[in-house]
Formats: sequence, structure tokens, C-alpha cells
Amino acid sequence: MARNEEKSHSMLNRWLQLERNGGVPKVSQKRPHLVELCNDVPEAIKWRLQVVNEIGKNVLLIQNASLEEYKIRDINDEINKSIREKGHWERRIRELGGPDLSKAPITEEEDEENGAIRAPGGYYYFGAAKDLPGVRALLKPKRSVAQKRTRYDMYQRIDADYYGYRDDDDGLLETLEAEAEVAAQQEAIEEWNQIQIAKYGSLEACPYLPRKDAQAGELNKVHIDLPTREDIEQELLRKRKEDMVKRYLS
Repeated sequence: MARNEEKSHSMLNRWLQLERNGGVPKVSQKRPHLVELCNDVPEAIKWRLQVVNEIGKNVLLIQNASLEEYKIRDINDEINKSIREKGHWERRIRELGGPDLSKAPITEEEDEENGAIRAPGGYYYFGAAKDLPGVRALLKPKRSVAQKRTRYDMYQRIDADYYGYRDDDDGLLETLEAEAEVAAQQEAIEEWNQIQIAKYGSLEACPYLPRKDAQAGELNKVHIDLPTREDIEQELLRKRKEDMVKRYLS
């Protein structure tokens, strides 16, 4: 008896459905596996909306942290697959002359709007997938701390060039030093001449320069009183007395 009631209800449902469709059986449409197979903008928008709804359902489902790990990974993979498919439909809509329904891509590491975390390769983690083992370490790798060089490491880099042993191997240093020496001597001579001119009025009056009328080989006499032997002995004796007085008085 129950079997006959089920058949009658099933036939009644079919008749009601046929009546709603105007006597034409409704043909269920399946989303194309390739977006290029769709050539109608409204239909492409419809398929995109369907993909968006699937993403929303899976995002809501993946918030359940009590799911098994493999289930969470499968749902997260399905969400990423749907995101890529949504991008394909948006591209197809633009190609057919429809509106641009694409949004700006997530550029930050974590999007606060939908709670998704983007990995460096463009893969997104949603809900409980963010707490999977290894995900946090993958998204935020530890920064490598630069190790401080030890004294041994620094000595390993020291060679003969550090001490300048091979600086004159190419012969350029000797030439540069000779030129610098000549320039330094000339600068010192000019400075000394200026001092003597300011002191004696002219270089000719300076007693330290050789006379122009002096013959070759003749020594230049300097008119300075030099101490005699007796003067030196007296000065030494005075110094000794001062030292003895300081020693006994201190």
C-alpha cells in the first residue's frame, strides 16, 4: 500500500513540475568545464555567481575546527580551485563585452575582510586551514639572524694585501711617492722662505743661506755664539747642584 502511495506522489510531483514549465520538461543545465564554451554574457554571469556561492558555502564549512585534517585540506583545495575558476569566468565575461566583475587581488599577507591568508605562491588558507601543522611556519618564516663574526673568522680574511706588502708590485706607488715627496719639499721650502723674509726682511739678509759671493767649496759661516767646553761643564755642574738640592729638600 505504501509503495502505491509513493508512486502516486511521484507521478503527481512530475505532473506539477511539468505544469509549471508550461508543458515543457525542464532540462537541468550543467556548468561548462571550459569557460570558452559559454558565449552568452548573462549565462556567464550566472555561472560566476554559482561559483561565488560555492566559495561562500565552503568558506562557511571550513570554519568548523572539529573537522578532520584531511577534510579541511580538501575543502581548502576546493575553495582555491573555485577562486581560480571565478577568475576564469570574470575574464570570459570581459572577453564577451560584459562588465568587469573582478576585484583587486589580495596584496597583503592577511586580508582582514574575509580572514584569508595568502601564501607566497598565491595559495589561500581559510578558517581552520590556517591552524594546520606547518601552515604558520610556511607563511611567516623565521628571519635568519646574522651571526657575529669571531676574531678567528676575521683573521682568516687577512692576507698580505691587508698589511700593504704588495702595494708597490705594479711600480705605481714609487712614482706617486716621489712626486708627493717633491711637492712636500717645495711646500716646506716656500714656508721657510716666508718665515725668514718676515724675520730678516729678505732672503739675502738671512744668515742661514749661503752667500752669493762665496767660492765653491767654502763653508758657510754662521754667526752664532757656540758654547765652549767650560760653559758646558759649568752648565752640567749647575744642573747637578739643582738635582741634589731637590733630592734633600723633598
